[in-house]
Amino acid sequence: MKWIQSLDNPLIKEIKKIKTQQEGKIFFEGVNLIKSALDSNHVQIERVFVTEQFIEKNNNLFQLLQSKKFPMIKITEIIAKNISDTVTPQGIFAVANFKMQTIDSLDIKNPTLIVIADRIQDPGNLGTIIRAGEALGADAVLLTSGTCNPYSTKVLRASTGSIFFIPVIKAKIKNIETFILNNKLNLVIADPHAKIFSFEMDFTKPLALIFGNEAQGVNQQLRAMKHASCKIPQKGKTESLNVAMSATVFLYEIFRQRFLKSV
Repeated sequence: MKWIQSLDNPLIKEIKKIKTQQEGKIFFEGVNLIKSALDSNHVQIERVFVTEQFIEKNNNLFQLLQSKKFPMIKITEIIAKNISDTVTPQGIFAVANFKMQTIDSLDIKNPTLIVIADRIQDPGNLGTIIRAGEALGADAVLLTSGTCNPYSTKVLRASTGSIFFIPVIKAKIKNIETFILNNKLNLVIADPHAKIFSFEMDFTKPLALIFGNEAQGVNQQLRAMKHASCKIPQKGKTESLNVAMSATVFLYEIFRQRFLKSV
């Protein structure tokens, strides 16, 4: 197994470059993301970096990775802390090939739930929306221009690996509109100023659900399309839930309605 002790090593410099790019290769860390990548058909692990301490504590996973014939590289704890985005790194990292589909190549017959993230800026919010979408039955997550980088380590971590199991696609608004019309989806906008509550909506029909920018909401191009708007009912004095929390509540309500209809 190769052993790296210098931050000036070309492979370590490559990691720092990957962390700033928008697509193609991804860099991620932690046991959960590694395991999710192993279970996904859309991620091709290129190499794995581990510390001596990780090997001692997680020998079973280490042996599994070795059996997969991934190039394994041992690094020092100093390097691990340097390349990690967490306070206490677990000591395992990976570089992988992971390319997003395009909306034209999206092969979903009769989609029933599409989530649209419109200019979501916070990586934690985007990762949570992807996580909730995958967990609660969305067919895909579409990202409009201006949405934060879905390949970033913060999005990957917030998604807890869900991004490896659901199509996440960057798309122009005109292509999103065409997709919605071609698939005969009902368009629903999550809007804290709407007059109708989410509990009053019929979410059992095929639909596309839009969550807008944290500060500005859904942009006018999307609002110009035929749509319905609804909000989450609230009792407390808080002005509104953040977009990630709202997405989770909305998606659970959709799941609940469809589950009750199926039994």
